[in-house]
Amino acid sequence: PIIIAMAIIVWLVAITNSINFMDNMDGLCAGVSAISLLFFSLATWALGEQTFMVLAMLALMGAILGFLKYNFNPAKIFMGDCGSFFIGYMLACLIVFSTFYSSKSGQTALALAMPFVILAVPIFDTLTVIALRIKRGLPVYQGDLNHFSHRLVSLGMTHKNAVLLIYLVSLVTGSSALLL
Repeated sequence: PIIIAMAIIVWLVAITNSINFMDNMDGLCAGVSAISLLFFSLATWALGEQTFMVLAMLALMGAILGFLKYNFNPAKIFMGDCGSFFIGYMLACLIVFSTFYSSKSGQTALALAMPFVILAVPIFDTLTVIALRIKRGLPVYQGDLNHFSHRLVSLGMTHKNAVLLIYLVSLVTGSSALLL
């Protein structure tokens, strides 16, 4: 029980912060979170007997999509840390409370990998930003322009196109996770 409790705490903190790190361009955090919630709700629904969790995920996704209408580039309102931390925490909790394992399939490792695949974009972004900050001798908590979205913009993409490409990557990783 202690190891499981520690793993859940690490998961909650890691996913909450990963979603917060995604809030660096208009609509990015909200869109990636909504896409992730879509795939988590589909995976949860496919296993059945978790109606409340599916509805909770869809309700959060609906709220985020309503917000995204005003948060997409050019944004009229901004999410901020309170919004991104709330979405990240809720997303992490909903994943912990849901079951992605089916006794029929018997493949526990794939069921455990699925949340990581669906959240591949925020996890990848967080890990690369932290690694680059450590490599350069900067504090991990200090902001910079090494996020995935910022790198796409530095390659010549517009902010809107960079966000849309990251949405596409999230859709692809989410789709592939459903195969698990």
